[in-house]
Amino acid sequence: MSRRGLHLPPIETPVESAGEVRGRAASRIRLIGGLLLLLVVLTGARGVQLSLAPSERTLRAAAAQRWDQVAVQARRGEILDRHGRRLATSVVTPNIVADPLLVDRDEVDELARRLADILGEDASGIAEKLRRDSRYARLATRVHPATAARVEALDHPALWTEREARRFYPEESLASQVLGFVDANGHGQAGLEASLDEWLRGGTILLQRRRDRRGLAVDDPTRAATDLNAGMNVHTTLDRTVQRIAERALEKVMARSAPDSASAIVVDVRTGDVLALANAPTFNPNALGDDPRPRRNHVVQDAIEAGSGFKPFTVAAALEEGVVSPSSTLDCEGGAWYVGRTRIRDDHPHGVVSVGEVIKYSSNICSAKLALQLGGERLMRYLRDFGFGERSGIPLPGERSGVLRSPERIKPIELATTSYGQGVTSTPLQLAMATAALANEGVRMVPRLVTRVEDVHGVPEYVQKPTVAKRAVSAGTAREVGAMMVTVTEPGGTATRARIPGYRVAGKTGTAEKVVDGRYSPTARIGSFLGFVPADDPVIAVVVAVDEPTRGSRYGGIVAAPAFAEIAELTLRHLGVPPDPALLEAPGPGDTGGPAVADLGDDEEPPSVVWDGEGWALPDLRGLPMRDVLVALQGTGVDLRVHGSGVAVSQDPPPGAVVPPGTPVAVDFR
Repeated sequence: MSRRGLHLPPIETPVESAGEVRGRAASRIRLIGGLLLLLVVLTGARGVQLSLAPSERTLRAAAAQRWDQVAVQARRGEILDRHGRRLATSVVTPNIVADPLLVDRDEVDELARRLADILGEDASGIAEKLRRDSRYARLATRVHPATAARVEALDHPALWTEREARRFYPEESLASQVLGFVDANGHGQAGLEASLDEWLRGGTILLQRRRDRRGLAVDDPTRAATDLNAGMNVHTTLDRTVQRIAERALEKVMARSAPDSASAIVVDVRTGDVLALANAPTFNPNALGDDPRPRRNHVVQDAIEAGSGFKPFTVAAALEEGVVSPSSTLDCEGGAWYVGRTRIRDDHPHGVVSVGEVIKYSSNICSAKLALQLGGERLMRYLRDFGFGERSGIPLPGERSGVLRSPERIKPIELATTSYGQGVTSTPLQLAMATAALANEGVRMVPRLVTRVEDVHGVPEYVQKPTVAKRAVSAGTAREVGAMMVTVTEPGGTATRARIPGYRVAGKTGTAEKVVDGRYSPTARIGSFLGFVPADDPVIAVVVAVDEPTRGSRYGGIVAAPAFAEIAELTLRHLGVPPDPALLEAPGPGDTGGPAVADLGDDEEPPSVVWDGEGWALPDLRGLPMRDVLVALQGTGVDLRVHGSGVAVSQDPPPGAVVPPGTPVAVDFR
């Protein structure tokens, strides 16, 4: 029989009663309820344990979730001038920060657009930061407090502000090469900011910040101003007013002569205090540009040949050693003299002159004779006593020592050229301190730029008092040389443009050939002027150096002396030094005070050519030798046509005519 034919009985499934089902469900409910009750009891017991006797591990975990640390750089110390006026300070500015993980992807573009309108930034850049897989993104730094308030008004959970100190220079470009600047991390990169960085830079402060359950900060401890571990304040000898006077004078030099650079330094002759240290061009440390050239501090970082500015120190050494006396005479050999096979010349021949006239007429030949009589050992010793050939120790980066030949290996011709500033280099700072030594009765002071460094409570950490570096020459010798330097600025001298009404000025011009690519340039010059005032009771020494003037004259008596007169006169007024009433009727700067002297040496003042915006205003060239005409018109670009020789008797175009570059200018000589 097939299987299909079988008929099996149906299987009967037992059916539970309702009471059995309800009983089993009640048992399950009681079991689950008991487990839940047990869990609640255990959780409560654990909570009581954590509240009453938490473990160290638990406390650490809770603190890590509730608190975090934020590192804040303490406030950087201030730099002040001699009267306590701020030259560099620190201000607290907000940064705008976001937590990108708390920003919905759908709202990124809209939030970025709103933030861009407030911050003035690119919306796409902000959106890119808000899409980062990060808990921290800095959207803007150093924003205005009002801008930060507008961001906070958005009341978005992903946005908040942080505060940090920003370096600020209230006077902008004033003394910028002296002050320097700081980088984004607050570290000094130039000037006093770099050299005194360890004192100025404050320590790092670790602050506690509370967080909510999502890890967001609920407070900003950086809002509270604190001086904890703040940097120290630096008090300098700079006088803000004198610094501004010097920089404005250099601005005029740059506009008038178009040099590569110009520098000036003003020193208190009695203390060695640097009242002003100026350079042009300059820069604004609040907004650094890409060009590093304006950041160079030429006063301490440029070792230049001073030219005839060295002659007063050569004469001082000869007088101190008794080689000559003020009444001694020297033969200038008619303008040409040989040392070995090398000819030394004076631009204008002289016969016999006094020692004082060596400075007045700036005779190279007579300076060389004095040096050869002194010898290498004695001359170099005195030059080092005046501070040449060694760093002064001023707290500024990159100071140069200059070049001073060794007395053991110096050749006669090198000794001769050193006497009038050729083949020897010095910084404008060295020239200023040496000049101040002559004004200070022969005593050279250590240049003082920083008087003290003190903490926020006024407790000094460092104090520098006026310090004597060396007695260079006796007081008598210094006074004799000073009197000789006065003749340079008097009628007939080489620097009448340095005269100041009401004050006697002792000074010396310098015009040096500039070394370019290892050789003396036939055209590039450095014009300088050094001096001190008042000559009879010196208060300040001033040095002005103009590197490679390209417009008008290149001579120190023309390009640098007027700036000296402006700086010195306004500084004396600021310091309250009264003029001598007997001298107030004297001719002012630029007035020759009488007929020009024909033989003025290598620093004679040819007439200046002035640019009036459309062309050159020609001076009166009549009565001038050919050399002075060439000097007066050099760098103007006019087509000079010379006829004859001797002294100029006529010119075409006439005096006062305004001619653009390329204009023919004919001068007849007889």
